[in-house]
This record gives sequence, structure tokens and C-alpha cells, in this order.
Amino acid sequence: MLTALIALAVVLGIATAANLVLTFAVIRRLRTLEEGGTGAPDALPAVGTAVGEFSAVTTFGEELTVADVASGDAFAGFVMVGCTPCGTLIDSLAGGAATGADDPLFFVIGDPESPETRRMTAALGAVGRVAVVAEKSSATAAFGQVGAFPTLLRLKDGVITAAGHELADVVPAPAHRAQADRPAPVRETV
Repeated sequence: MLTALIALAVVLGIATAANLVLTFAVIRRLRTLEEGGTGAPDALPAVGTAVGEFSAVTTFGEELTVADVASGDAFAGFVMVGCTPCGTLIDSLAGGAATGADDPLFFVIGDPESPETRRMTAALGAVGRVAVVAEKSSATAAFGQVGAFPTLLRLKDGVITAAGHELADVVPAPAHRAQADRPAPVRETV
């Protein structure tokens, strides 16, 4: 009887230790996601990737497609609701930081009905065109399987020329520094 109790205690001890290890792994993963990471901080679309077909509707009802980035210089930013670095980026853009593009595109990953999503789209709407999309959408797939947030992309004729998680990674230095003298684009609803 004593050996059975000892064996049971050993099995329970092992099960408890395994449970603790798994619990701490889940906590670590949740903290990473909460800080805006996806567990793969370097997961950026490859430079040289051509943007594929996609369709998204802006907060003003305008349809965005690959044609919007197919010619000339463009900027696309992907942010997610609840992502701390995304919030910092949005605050800096709202404060006058430049994207280096005349008409930047922003894709907000979130629930269109959420107050936080609405706050993000309103702040970004003063900077460029904004569409709310799902994390696994045609837009995230078209721009090279975007899965880490924020993801910022510089494009030339529909091809990714720079990718990063911060404006300094994708915006030329002079455009990144001076922005206060350029008025924000005005969006009107009809």
C-alpha cells in the first residue's frame, strides 16, 4: 500500500510540474501578443514581393484594390487593435510624423464595431485612407502574408521596396523628420 501511495505522489508531482510549465508558456505567449508581437518579430513581407489582388473598403466606403498601389510610390501600414506598438505608431502619425507618401493606406485589424477600432480609424483617417479588415484577409495575404503588427511597407509600382515595424525602417530620413508643415489630407463623406 505504501508503494502505491508513493507512486501516486510521484505521478501527481510530475503532472503538476508539467501543468506549471505549460501555464508559464501560455502566459509568455499572451504577453508577447499583448505587446503587439506575434511570436515572430521579424516576420515581415519580403522586399521584392509584388502585391497580389485584394479588395477592402475604406471607412468612407471607397474600394481599395491592387490598382491603388500599382503605379508610383505608395505606403501601406497594417495595425492591430490592442497592439501597444501600433498605438505608439498611431500617436506619432497623429502628432505629425510622416509616412513619406501623399496618400498612405492603412489597414486596421479589428472589429469594425469596437470603440478601440473606431478610435484607431479616426486617428489614421486624418493621415490617409483606412480600411478595417480581418487578420486573415485578402489584404494581409496580398501584401506578403502580413502577420506581425505594426507592419509598414514602402512600395514602388506595386512591389515592396522596404518593410519594417517602425517608420524609420521604411520612410526616407528627410520625410520622416519634417511633417508639421504639410497639412493632413481632408476626407469628406458624401
